[in-house]
Parts: sequence; C-alpha cells; structure tokens
Amino acid sequence: MDFYLEIIAVLTGVFSVWLAKKENIYLYPVGIFSVVAWLYLCWVGQIYSQAIINLFFFIMNVYGWYNWNRKDDNNNKEIRIKFNSLKENFFYTIIALLLTFIIFKILSNTEVDNYNHYYILIESFITSLNFIAMWLMAWKRVDNWVLWIIGDFFCIPLYFFKGYYISTAQFLIFIIIAFLGYFEWKKKALKSQNIL
Repeated sequence: MDFYLEIIAVLTGVFSVWLAKKENIYLYPVGIFSVVAWLYLCWVGQIYSQAIINLFFFIMNVYGWYNWNRKDDNNNKEIRIKFNSLKENFFYTIIALLLTFIIFKILSNTEVDNYNHYYILIESFITSLNFIAMWLMAWKRVDNWVLWIIGDFFCIPLYFFKGYYISTAQFLIFIIIAFLGYFEWKKKALKSQNIL
C-alpha cells in the first residue's frame, strides 16, 4: 500500500513542480493531492517535520491557488513573477536560521529515540527552507527556486536512509526541474522589467 501511494505521491509531485515551472495554476490542485499523500507517508515513516511541512504545503497550495487567481480592477493578474530585493533575501535568511533552530529544538525533544541529532538538524533545515520557498512561490518570486534546489539536495540522503528510494529519485528530478524553473522564471521577470 505505502509503495503504491509513494509512486502516486512522486508522480503527482513531479507533475505539480513541472506545472509550477510553466507558471500553470493547476500546479495547486495537483499539489494538494500530492501533499496529502506525502503527509501520510512522512507520518508513517516517522519523518515528522516533513509531515508538518506537507500540512503547511496543503495550506499554502490553497492560498497560492487563491493568490494566483487574484485580478486587479482591469482584470489583469495581480501577482507577477519578480525577484526578491536584497533586503527581503536578508530577512528570509534570518527567518530560515530562526526556524531551523526552533524546529530543531522542538524535534530534539519529541522525535523517536533512534533518531540522531544529525538527521533532526537536516530535517529542521529542510523544513525551514521549504516553508519559505512555498511562501515565495505563492507570491511568484524567482528566488523560490533557489530554496527548492537547496532543500531538495538535502532531502536526498534523508529519504534514502528512510528507505524511500523512489522519493530519492524524485528529489533528483525536482532539482533538475527547479533549475529549469529558475531560468524560465528569471527570463520572465527580466522581460517584465524590460531588461531583456
């Protein structure tokens, strides 16, 4: 059962990231389906912070779906692809460090006994990056792709050692799509600023 659910979660996850790369709003309903499957798998696999992140992803998929649909008085999309400012990047770096510390402290006190601090730290770091990346995606910020690349890179050993081998391959695919998404969104952002 878990094996087949993992395959479904992987396929819908990859498809939703591909749709995000294309700036296609259907990434959100597909993403909702995927994160519900992941929430279950992570909880059963005792990757608790990843279960929590998938609950957050569910909420952010609903919010992103709403936000991407918003239009101004002239019926134009309100949210357009753009870059973070240096000030915003500094702010999000501080938030990532604080979240990593807070999540690490919480998980250090609640995770199962056979969990060591190294994995808890990786989980905490990934979770903090994913929180911020999902927020930035809902606001169509190019910078979201950089955070996904870093987070996905760290997910590879975490999921591999938990025995989710298909998911490990998924994160490699996510990294490739995230690089493509970064360059595609960067081009759109530069074009909208009349830089290209």
